[in-house]
Amino acid sequence: MLNLSSEDNVPQGQQIAALDLGSNSFHLIVARWLNGQIHIIDRIKEPVRLGWGLNENGTLSEDAVERAMACFSRFGERLRTLSAGNVRIAGTKTLRSIRRADEFLAKAQKLLGHPVEIISGEEEARIIYLGVACDLAPGEGSRLVVDIGGGSTEVIIGQGMEARLKESLNMGCVAITKRFFAKGKVTAGRIKKARTACMQELVPVLDTLSEAGWDEEIGASGTIRAASEICVAKGLSDDGTIKLKYLEKLLDEYHDAGVVDHPLEGLSENRRPVFLGGLIILITLFEGLELRAMSAAQWALREGLLYDLKGRLEHSDLRESSINNLSKRFHVNLEYASRVDRTAQQLLEQAGSWTQEHRSVAQLLHWSSLLFLVGLDIAHSDYHKHGAYIVEHVDLPGFSRSEQLELAQLVQGHRKSIRKNFPVEQDSLLRVLLLLRIAVILQRGRRHQPIPVFQMRSHENEIVLRFEQQWLAQNPQTLADLTNEQRFQHQVGYELEITPLAEDYAVSNG
Repeated sequence: MLNLSSEDNVPQGQQIAALDLGSNSFHLIVARWLNGQIHIIDRIKEPVRLGWGLNENGTLSEDAVERAMACFSRFGERLRTLSAGNVRIAGTKTLRSIRRADEFLAKAQKLLGHPVEIISGEEEARIIYLGVACDLAPGEGSRLVVDIGGGSTEVIIGQGMEARLKESLNMGCVAITKRFFAKGKVTAGRIKKARTACMQELVPVLDTLSEAGWDEEIGASGTIRAASEICVAKGLSDDGTIKLKYLEKLLDEYHDAGVVDHPLEGLSENRRPVFLGGLIILITLFEGLELRAMSAAQWALREGLLYDLKGRLEHSDLRESSINNLSKRFHVNLEYASRVDRTAQQLLEQAGSWTQEHRSVAQLLHWSSLLFLVGLDIAHSDYHKHGAYIVEHVDLPGFSRSEQLELAQLVQGHRKSIRKNFPVEQDSLLRVLLLLRIAVILQRGRRHQPIPVFQMRSHENEIVLRFEQQWLAQNPQTLADLTNEQRFQHQVGYELEITPLAEDYAVSNG
């Protein structure tokens, strides 16, 4: 478990932070990390209700954008002082749903001082489970973990620290309240329609979840913690345990009151506008999954983000395991892929500041080197396209959507024409691709041959590769591939020059 401590009693160490950009609220958590321990020193929550401003066409209302940017400005004061790599900012359902989110994310990054990741529903579920697992005492049985967010509901079954089954359902407290109770009135007919809609979302995964089974039922985040507090305040439960009969009584109160803004005992004013939607979702889950009793965990996504960040800082990055598992699953020739990786890193060492604009060049080169062959397991023809589809759409725990898309683009772009399916306007990513392509060429067909001695120089839109004259003469196929690569790079505005290596360099490095 993480170590909770007041700021005054925390040892001086580097600060780390996690920001959860939810559909209902934005949650910031700041901690100090020292000697492998995390000490939470600050928590800030703002009810931005971003999901309430999401229009049917995928745009955000001006009011929602203004609320978000004002919040980013305030949080940015706290975050801009933290080191790059010590902050994780994750956007969930509403940010996943925004059409053409680039402009919004660019403004957010400028105000916050750190990049914003949009994570998939499955990745959100994994991180939520991680946060909950860190909050609870270790147990031998399996757990069902439910998190009702503003735009989506995550249902996870896991054991220990591992989430084994993850489902993200397209229903959340903001979304359901907005869809069925936008005018603030509560009627039996609207309640029935809302419950039917929620059950329709649950039914497709009901059998899968039920067959997996679990020993313990845990709820996380605002709706479920609020339900637990209300049960205690109303005398329904002594310890905050949630049961279906308690939830039905709360729903009856809403029906009798006839309004969404009903002041339930124990319900905070900030939670009041969206609680009804979350209550109906929770009732649906209790009924559909035949839940017995649920306890509320105090930690969820933001704590999971913090713990995941801790793992990265300690060099136990889950993303590395995800890459290795995917390469093994699709029977990648790891000996060849490792040779390409070593060559790509050697090229990067000589690239100087040429690729420093991209935040994780070495990692991207390493990961794409291990994955560029995954499509061969589908077909040899156009295997780079098959590989790109797999990498973009498979579940890769630990990766944000943008990271996964960049990897897919590198896999697809590693051979043949660059311009067809690669975002050539992203110059920093394009430079990563050019190094990968050269590494693939230099290692092609070299199963039992050492890597050739070479020297690389890069400057702006120019790459100069120098090889021993004798090696160029003895390897006409590689020279032909490099000559062909000159044409592909020229098409995207780069010049690749192939020249003989100076004799004194060749001798000293031979």
